Amino acid sequence: MPHTPDAPAGSLAAAETELQRAQLAGDVVALDSLLHADVVYVAPDGGTFSKSQDLESHSSGQLRLTRLEQRQGSARQFDAAGVTRAWVSIAGLAGGQPFEAEMVYTRTWLFHDGGWRVVQAQGASIPNRQA
Repeated sequence: MPHTPDAPAGSLAAAETELQRAQLAGDVVALDSLLHADVVYVAPDGGTFSKSQDLESHSSGQLRLTRLEQRQGSARQFDAAGVTRAWVSIAGLAGGQPFEAEMVYTRTWLFHDGGWRVVQAQGASIPNRQA
């Protein structure tokens, strides 16, 4: 679970935490409220996905997360816009195939219709590192 539970309600950091909780739970209703209608996600392979594609992946079970742990994160607000960056350890099933990964997600947010909404996101894989 994300480690920013003390973020003030309504803050950008709280919105990022809620997004991660919704992703882990596969909560399509919460995700729908947190994603702007025109959001675009750029995957590590360069593929792009729309809001409807993202929501469908969760509602159909095509993507099911079993673990999402934030290791590091930041949230920077610029008036009605903001950027979050989250280094996460994730695991789950994608297309019925198990996966585990270390990822960094960068998301651009807009304060719109009374709440924070993701307008653009990009994920990058972090190669396995030996301690």
